[in-house]
Amino acid sequence: MIEVYIDGASAGNPGPSGIGILIKGNGIHKRISQPIGEMNNHMAEYQAFLYAIRYCKQQEYTMVSFRSDSQAVVSAVEKGFAKKSTKRYLTRLC
Repeated sequence: MIEVYIDGASAGNPGPSGIGILIKGNGIHKRISQPIGEMNNHMAEYQAFLYAIRYCKQQEYTMVSFRSDSQAVVSAVEKGFAKKSTKRYLTRLC
């Protein structure tokens, strides 16, 4: 199984933001980090998750477990709940 750890952060609300992703398992150990422009922290967390999903799909990983410290992302994915301002990110996942 592949484990994917995601995080997003912003220096301000909104402010300069970035994502960090760690992918490991089955002999894989990959780190990804990049700036993503100006946004708030919640949007940065969603961006990290979306980037990680796209990357895993491109790599054709079949069994993936995602880890996040973002309650907003976890609630959106596990319960299908998202605030109106972040619903477009949840829609991209479907």
